Amino acid sequence: MANAICEADMKEDEGIKDIRNYFFSFAKEMGYGEYVEYDEKLNRYFETFEMDDEPSIRSLIERYDEHVFWDEIAERLGERDFFNKYTKDEIQKMDDAECFTQRMRCAIAWEEEFEKYGIRRLGIIKKRK
Repeated sequence: MANAICEADMKEDEGIKDIRNYFFSFAKEMGYGEYVEYDEKLNRYFETFEMDDEPSIRSLIERYDEHVFWDEIAERLGERDFFNKYTKDEIQKMDDAECFTQRMRCAIAWEEEFEKYGIRRLGIIKKRK
């Protein structure tokens, strides 16, 4: 799971990789040695294929993905709605607090929608020519 989060946006984030490496360094003494291997050339620990197949790990990843999915879709649709609702001039006139508040309102509307209806009412509307 640590690797999935670390690599999620495909950026090289050395800080996160260092933390992951630190946690992985304790795997053997905590009874999880079969899930981690050490690469001497790279001086880093990496998860094994057994870790990905472990049901408890898979369950954590699925729960994480489920949580992130709903947050991400609400955030992106809220951002879209914010920029559709306000003109560039209106946004430039907002102070940071007002801009943040209005963006959050747009995202919260989607959070409430998904909490109540899931994706049942979500659809694509084709524009008429």
